[in-house]
Amino acid sequence: MRTLRFWPLWAVVGLVALGVLLYLCLEPAGQGGLFLIPDKLSHALGFFGLTLWFAALVERRLYVPVGLLMLATGIGIEIAQDLMALGRSAEFADVYADLFGIVLGLSLSLASRDSWLQRIERWLPRS
Repeated sequence: MRTLRFWPLWAVVGLVALGVLLYLCLEPAGQGGLFLIPDKLSHALGFFGLTLWFAALVERRLYVPVGLLMLATGIGIEIAQDLMALGRSAEFADVYADLFGIVLGLSLSLASRDSWLQRIERWLPRS
């Protein structure tokens, strides 16, 4: 794990964001959702944001496991949608959109030696 003063807080925020993503992906069809953006774009953006978040919490050597866990989450969502019988259906295109967001998030994370959360913590005053 990265050396972060507020690591537990950042981890909880990430888990809450993951919960929100799961809810939005698994809510019954026709609920309208919170966002009026195309489905594949919402998958890519959601997985981009979560991957960027969780990659900021760990050392670079753990980026591949983060990416694989995010991909497994995307595949799990599609399987759950297919099994739930709530008007949702599994689509390979959603997994591809998830993968695009994951790769983009990891690529951006690799572009800098420090994580963006480390930079934010440097700006925060020490107590």
